[in-house]
Amino acid sequence: MDLGDLVSAIRIVELPAKTRPTAIRTLVQAANWEDEGIAPEKVLEAIEERETVAQTLVANDFALPHAFIDWDGDFRVVLGRSRQGIDYGVPTGQSVRLIVLLVLGRKLLQTHVEVLAALAELLKAQEFRQQIIDAKDAKAIDALLLNKAGLTPDHRPARQSSVPRLTQTMIKQGFQLVEQVGAQALLLALDKLENVPWDTLGNWKGRVLLITTEHSDDFEITREDTYAFEVPHASLSRMDRANLGLLLAASAGLLTDKLSVVCVTGPDGRKLDSITITKPETHFRAMLSEKNRRGNNIVRPAVILRILSLAVELASEGREAHPVGAMFVIGDSRQVLRHAQQLVLNPFHGYSRQLRNVLDPSLAETIKEFALIDGAFIIQGDGTVLSAGTYLMPKSAPGGLPAGLGARHQTAGAITHHTQAMAITVSQSTGTVTVFRNGSIVFTLERAGSTRW
Repeated sequence: MDLGDLVSAIRIVELPAKTRPTAIRTLVQAANWEDEGIAPEKVLEAIEERETVAQTLVANDFALPHAFIDWDGDFRVVLGRSRQGIDYGVPTGQSVRLIVLLVLGRKLLQTHVEVLAALAELLKAQEFRQQIIDAKDAKAIDALLLNKAGLTPDHRPARQSSVPRLTQTMIKQGFQLVEQVGAQALLLALDKLENVPWDTLGNWKGRVLLITTEHSDDFEITREDTYAFEVPHASLSRMDRANLGLLLAASAGLLTDKLSVVCVTGPDGRKLDSITITKPETHFRAMLSEKNRRGNNIVRPAVILRILSLAVELASEGREAHPVGAMFVIGDSRQVLRHAQQLVLNPFHGYSRQLRNVLDPSLAETIKEFALIDGAFIIQGDGTVLSAGTYLMPKSAPGGLPAGLGARHQTAGAITHHTQAMAITVSQSTGTVTVFRNGSIVFTLERAGSTRW
């Protein structure tokens, strides 16, 4: 195979990943299979099947995973460079610095050995591989490969972008909108950090907020002014995932309530197809503003976020194969208890404060179980649970809530009107999570995905 044709087809990506599975997934995503109508998971399955037969480690610092797929094309090559090294599962513990992914289609079924031989020839010299590892950036690596093949940038076909075309367009439009409307940040809502179009973001200097639904332990963010927030609630609608991410960013002091944020979202974890411009002021003034806190009635943002997370989990999972409704009343507990009566023996009575704080992850299942009891949870602003199964009897609040809301929501509106507390409800019928403050609805999260019940 002609070396020039091979080099012209290579795509280059940086690999922040630390382990082999994450690195290979990043390379597969960079090959942009969605534009061919092929699911990346199918490509990953083919590669993992090939890897189980024989691990494709060519040298101590170089791996060449490859596989055939049911595709009418010829081949795609993605070269990934890792500065810190990748744990490739080698018994000696040697870190791999270069991974070249080769995926072949039907056209090369009989001649694939030629492509493998050409790749091996290109990267066989340890000195040349070291030059690639030490190169300043992807452009420098590109120049090294072209020089090796005797080509210049003007005499090589343009590469297809590693980002889906629609996603690339939407993000570039997002850049322009941030500048045009004076927005304070660009938000991208994806499923994992591995799917972030890092090369596209690298050419832009503004603040980026990344909202993911899956944890990425072994992924290191190197771009400046970039912040990642995990919202592990794929059951939420795309915009509600973005809104919850905005709330996390605001609580971390990264956003003001006056300036807009440009949000780019999509139907899945990689392809983005929608742009929304929103102001955090609408949602967050009543939830995080100091104007709504007085002395000991301060509600910690971490407590709000934790209870919101528990509420979303209840809405999505239900309990014992059934949907569950719930209400959490947070802050101003002394005044709230003046409007309350215990329906059952308080299951939290007598336990130390450390054992009944919602910020303790071990309490999550206990709270979900007690959500089956009628009544509300009463929670102090620091997260300490005072009671469950509590019946609230506030005076009626002035009108203003939307028609059709049930007794739980009406009670939440009334108790927050007569006290400085915040209330968070889970609708048993719709799974909608609603936040009340000062007698009004200030924030909602709607269930969008399938539930476990």
